[in-house]
Amino acid sequence: MRHLGLIALAGMVGFTSFNGCVRPQSEPDVSRSRIDLISADEISRSPSTNAWDLLRRRARQYDFTEDQYGRPREIRTRRGRSTINIAGADMPIVLIDGARISDVASLRDLSTGSIQSVELMSGIRGTVAQGTNAAAGVIYIHTWEASGVN
Repeated sequence: MRHLGLIALAGMVGFTSFNGCVRPQSEPDVSRSRIDLISADEISRSPSTNAWDLLRRRARQYDFTEDQYGRPREIRTRRGRSTINIAGADMPIVLIDGARISDVASLRDLSTGSIQSVELMSGIRGTVAQGTNAAAGVIYIHTWEASGVN
C-alpha cells in the first residue's frame, strides 16, 4: 500500500494519496484558533511597568523564567512535553513592531507606556502568520511610536 501525505501549512492545501487516488486536504481552520489581544486600555490599567511584567501577568499560556537576579531568561509554552524534540520549538516568536527580538531580556527595557497593544497568537495562527518556526505561538507587541500616535 502506497501512502504519500503533505501537511497543510500557511494556508496552502496539501494532497493525500492512497493507492494512487489523490484527494485534497482541507485548509487548517484558523477561525477557531486564538488571538488574545491586550488593548491599550488594559495596559494603562495594569500595574506592570514594562513589557516583561505585563506578559508575565497576562500571557498565562507561557512560562516565564528569570535568572537568580530577576533578569528575563526565556519564555516557553505550557502545552507540555512533545515526543519530538526540536530546538526552540516550545518558545514563541516575539516581535516588536514586526522586528523579531532574539533576547527576551530587552522586554524589561520596554515600558508599558510605549506599548499600544499586544497580540498573543496561538500556535496555529502563529504558524500561518510567521511560518513553521512559530508552532509555539507569536507575541506581537505594537508600540505607539510605530503607529504614528504620540
